[in-house]
Amino acid sequence: MKSSVAGSSLSASNSEWKLVNSGTRMARPLRGAELIVRYAEHYRNGDFQLVIQASIDTPLTCEQLKKRSPAAWWRTRRAQPIIALDIDMEQASFAPHNTSEAAKRWASQSCFVATNTSVEEVANTLIRTPSNLSSMTLIVDPARGPRGCILNISHTLISLSVYDILHEFITQLSNPENERGIDAIFSPDFLLDITPRLPQSLSHAYSRIHNPSPEDLQAAMAVIQRSQARFARSTIGVPIHADWKNRPSNMHNERIAFEPSESRAAFKCFKKLGITLSTAFFACMTSAAAQMFGKGDEEGAHLLFSGNGRRWVDLGGDGHGPVLMSILPGGLWVEGSDVDIRAKDQDGLAALAKAIGHAQAEDLVSPHIIALYDQMAPALVKGMAEPVDPAPLARLTLTSQGIFGGGRELEVLDPIRMSTFLTGGRCSEGLCFALSSFKGELLFNMLFDERFFVPDELMQFGHAVAGLFKKFVGDEMQAKL
Repeated sequence: MKSSVAGSSLSASNSEWKLVNSGTRMARPLRGAELIVRYAEHYRNGDFQLVIQASIDTPLTCEQLKKRSPAAWWRTRRAQPIIALDIDMEQASFAPHNTSEAAKRWASQSCFVATNTSVEEVANTLIRTPSNLSSMTLIVDPARGPRGCILNISHTLISLSVYDILHEFITQLSNPENERGIDAIFSPDFLLDITPRLPQSLSHAYSRIHNPSPEDLQAAMAVIQRSQARFARSTIGVPIHADWKNRPSNMHNERIAFEPSESRAAFKCFKKLGITLSTAFFACMTSAAAQMFGKGDEEGAHLLFSGNGRRWVDLGGDGHGPVLMSILPGGLWVEGSDVDIRAKDQDGLAALAKAIGHAQAEDLVSPHIIALYDQMAPALVKGMAEPVDPAPLARLTLTSQGIFGGGRELEVLDPIRMSTFLTGGRCSEGLCFALSSFKGELLFNMLFDERFFVPDELMQFGHAVAGLFKKFVGDEMQAKL
């Protein structure tokens, strides 16, 4: 197997990926948060699985797009080999393609074309159907709305880089050469070329630059223990439906967007106030929940978030492979006696946002949290196979995803562009807010299962959050409305 042998020296020296199966595959273990997410996906009804959608604008015909899609998807695999990984409960593996038949078989099993439907309908179907398969669905001849594509992928080894996969695939659709099919453009995989693009774990990236002392680990453990203790405290949140055991599952990805002018005003306002967009939005979530669902006797607010390891390690990998799954679970606490968690005006919301930012910094004070999650994950996942009833109150959860719409410059041959982009996925028991920006449009989406929540009630909550956000920005935004 020439392709495997060619990459053997690189894989041994620069990568945590190792040759297995007599040199026919590359594999590495799942570590830290990767392992926790994988077990959650398996045992908790597909929790965390990602479904990412984009609409496309192009003069290309539907027939041209259909013909180009298999080769475009296979070439996307070359640039983003994560879409071809096999992920089991303990490890991920990659098998090189040495023949065009293998490449065509893979593309036929993971790249699909749908007609007479819509991007939204296909995305909703995928969100409501747990699946281990990484796939791309191209929507042509839609019954309504624009043409587009939807990526379905495990969250185990990837987070925000999902945009790069869609960006690559859409760019490959612009290449007329791909109409000739995989046979015409195929060349064998060489692991020497592929290995540097296979994802490195955050744990491995951390271990290359940190050697924690027992005191370092003890201090980091104290941070995690404080975070866990907060689950026992009285907090504001969103109540789970009392009759959830008898309600059918139906996943939702509801979207609320702000106008570009509103978005610009928000960034300007928060910079002036010395707070971040994420903490400002979290403050609006907290206040809206306290006003809608609070009883008035809560000790404070227990807020869950995704920390990002980029503050401590180089996610580019420094030649060892990119770190695509860099998030760590976090759970901050805002004391109700220190700040008004029901703030309604700009001054009150700014104070709440600053308190949230301070509490979040305390939870992300040590890079050695990465080492502890790496050590604890195997024990933590053992209990996931046992069914557990959800807590009666869902903690507010925010994943701040940043600004999409960039990515490395790719050569677009025939005119095509991504006109909308929306993240999403499965949130089996809780309520997750995802905040992002695409081409100047700030938006958030709410991920939830109506088995546990009433959709109309949560949409009312979402609009209350948006209303507070606009009020937070104040005169600067109101002048734009």
